[in-house]
Amino acid sequence: MEAMCGRYAVTLPVDAMATLFGSADRPNLAPRWNVAPTQLAPMVAIGKAGDTRILQARWGLRPGWMAKDPPTGPLFNARGESVAEKPAFRTAFARKRCLIPADGFYEWKREGKVRTPYFIARPDGEPVTFAGLWEAAKDEEGGLILSMSIVTTAATDHFRNIHDRFPVVIEPNDWQTWLKASTPSDTLKQLLIPPLDGFMVPRQVSDRVNKVSHDDAECFRPVDLNFDIVGRFGQATITKKPS
Repeated sequence: MEAMCGRYAVTLPVDAMATLFGSADRPNLAPRWNVAPTQLAPMVAIGKAGDTRILQARWGLRPGWMAKDPPTGPLFNARGESVAEKPAFRTAFARKRCLIPADGFYEWKREGKVRTPYFIARPDGEPVTFAGLWEAAKDEEGGLILSMSIVTTAATDHFRNIHDRFPVVIEPNDWQTWLKASTPSDTLKQLLIPPLDGFMVPRQVSDRVNKVSHDDAECFRPVDLNFDIVGRFGQATITKKPS
């Protein structure tokens, strides 16, 4: 199948994000319902002083030695099975790992020529944190470009009818293990697994999400009228309507 996790949403308010990750940063972040590759989005990483930082990075990894994106496009996903060996990812995997906050992600189920969009999120509406890699490179004017990629793994059988790949989700107890540069590679590889079935659930959504220019809560409104979206601490949460 094609590469997965090419769109996601992150609407957690910056104050809530800073509290969640224990960061003093308060970047100017607007809620995003339809983040696409090459666009800016928040990531969480360890700063030079050893503190937790919330920074904006371009979604699509560009290693420092890479003058421009490869012909196939920006490296917005990194396969967990080979991330430690692939030249484009191995340096970041060894020393520059990050967390990527999200409400959930979009995936398209392909049936013949028909592609049906789904939004995959926690049923309780709480945010998730994807395993990420980051890099810093110079642009043509000498400015610094921060970039990132989401690490993926094989999907479970429960999800494979939609797609065969799934983003790696890092649980809060493992955040520091993932972020610390000193964590051994073998320990990191043990985290590169899909979440348990039921941790995130798919809901069919409107094809409005297909256009990158559409960036509002309508992108992940469920098509199933038994579900609705309600505000929850600044997030848009999918909930089942009372019967």
